Amino acid sequence: MKLNSTTVGIIILLVVFGGIAGSVSMNWWSTEGGGGKPRVQGGDGKEEAHSLLTIHGVVNSFDTMGINIASNDGQAQYVQLGNSRYNQSIGFVPAAGECVTVVMFPDDQGLYSAISVTVDSTGLTYTFRSETGQPLWSGGNGKGNGGNH
Repeated sequence: MKLNSTTVGIIILLVVFGGIAGSVSMNWWSTEGGGGKPRVQGGDGKEEAHSLLTIHGVVNSFDTMGINIASNDGQAQYVQLGNSRYNQSIGFVPAAGECVTVVMFPDDQGLYSAISVTVDSTGLTYTFRSETGQPLWSGGNGKGNGGNH
């Protein structure tokens, strides 16, 4: 079979596009050999391994963009929630003194971002990011409208 330059160009585009589509469909997080460390793609395009952390504690304060928690071991921890309009739209307004369980991960600057927060008194879980770390308000799923990450 004789291939001309147009055919070769189309084949190359299909291979490149297929590789990009495949890596997107596998998500940015994967688990390393049972180690439980999600892999997050950083701003420079390189993957960085981060562990998901789950903490339980008491809400010290809530500023619409994040919560300050005193964990059960006495450590104060600020956790970023993200877009204040999104937080308001899902009805997340924790009161100081409420006990919560937070699933979070550190970002590339050492700050913590919440995947979800469960309020003990109600049992309600508020989800802020998908399991791949995608902010639920930022689009990509057809439901977001942009905003802070």
